[in-house]
Amino acid sequence: MMSIKSKFKFWPILLISYFTILPLVAVYFSAKSIAAGMFLPILFVLFIVFFWLTVFRTRAFKVEIEDDAIIIKRYFGVGKSVSYDFKTLDGFVTLIESARGGVYESLFILKDGKRIGSISSFYHSNFEEIKSVLKDKLTDMGEREPAFIKESIELFK
Repeated sequence: MMSIKSKFKFWPILLISYFTILPLVAVYFSAKSIAAGMFLPILFVLFIVFFWLTVFRTRAFKVEIEDDAIIIKRYFGVGKSVSYDFKTLDGFVTLIESARGGVYESLFILKDGKRIGSISSFYHSNFEEIKSVLKDKLTDMGEREPAFIKESIELFK
């Protein structure tokens, strides 16, 4: 019986930790300061909450592949496990994105035309291994061009 689990890279975990702790520290020091206002630290916290609830909800998935099914957990594996039989899935689309640190590839797993999970070369250290297995088990629906507006709409679905 085959079982492959996604593994997260150290850098994204460190970055997430930094972006989670930093706003709380800013709020703490602003509250202690006589001169500092609370507007910007609170705005920063709201941005981080938005970031957690959108980008991580749509990108940071823990994935486990078994013989006939894929198990997906959102929010770096902290979310609820959902199992999907490969036969019920449409396939996957590929998105190539440029970022400050380089070019990253993401595969979005689709069911009934909607994203149910993803793997990314930015987040996952064993991306190529998981991608290879997904190519054997699912239909490759091709590459999709990155589109800021479409990606923004996807964040709220």
